[in-house]
Amino acid sequence: MPRKSAALRLSQAESLYQGYSEAGLADAYQGRFIADMINRFQRNKGLSKKQRDWLDSLIEEGVPTPKGDPVIIAKIETALNFWADNADRNWESGVLNDFKHRLNRGYDLSEKQSALMEKLLVRAGDDVSGANVFAPSEEQLEDLKAMVQLYKGYAPQWRGDRPAVAKAVARVTKFLAGEATIEEYHYNKLYNSMGSKVRKWKSPRFRTGSLGWITLYNEGASTRPSAYSDRGGRFICTAISDAYVDDNGRIVNDWLLHSGAVQTIQQGHIAKR
Repeated sequence: MPRKSAALRLSQAESLYQGYSEAGLADAYQGRFIADMINRFQRNKGLSKKQRDWLDSLIEEGVPTPKGDPVIIAKIETALNFWADNADRNWESGVLNDFKHRLNRGYDLSEKQSALMEKLLVRAGDDVSGANVFAPSEEQLEDLKAMVQLYKGYAPQWRGDRPAVAKAVARVTKFLAGEATIEEYHYNKLYNSMGSKVRKWKSPRFRTGSLGWITLYNEGASTRPSAYSDRGGRFICTAISDAYVDDNGRIVNDWLLHSGAVQTIQQGHIAKR
């Protein structure tokens, strides 16, 4: 084999790697080797004789023919192309891309992997047709608005342990701002996670005109001071608003106190008798 200049070998390696990428073989062992050699060239690192010989043999052989079922691979590529600019489908795209590499290299998918692949391909088809777009009813729309607010009231640890809920909240927030669409999955995800609070909000303990009892501590505060020996006084109060979710994610009412002051207080801090 005649000697090659480093520039020629780099050019041929880059062309070969592009072919591997287009064939879905960039993740194969040979593809990773070619990418590593290109990286070494670009960093002005030398290649050993063994590395040069193998790279030259790969260049001479060209891009191998993918071994997977071309019909299935074509469906996967169609889905990947449709989701290319959709950040909300990054997980689905990553899974299908991995399956594509496996099929191209001649590996069989397990029964579970095949079922997941079919599920994702159906999801892609539904995205294309618009079947996944969810149009909530007026009641569901109000639920979504409340749930986005209620989410703020959960402890950071609770939110940190539920990344899927966080993603659903982010998507619904964009939807409410008119910047995205949502699927029924997003509504169900939030309702299943925050349903107890939603039910408390929809069936509140107090409404406008309700009477309640509040225990006030130092200087009229409705929360207990640090000195637990301090005893507060109990006073009657009147709700002057229906229950709503405040900016901190709490279910509250506005209350008229015996002193004439108005305070926004969580429902759990007011007693019925």
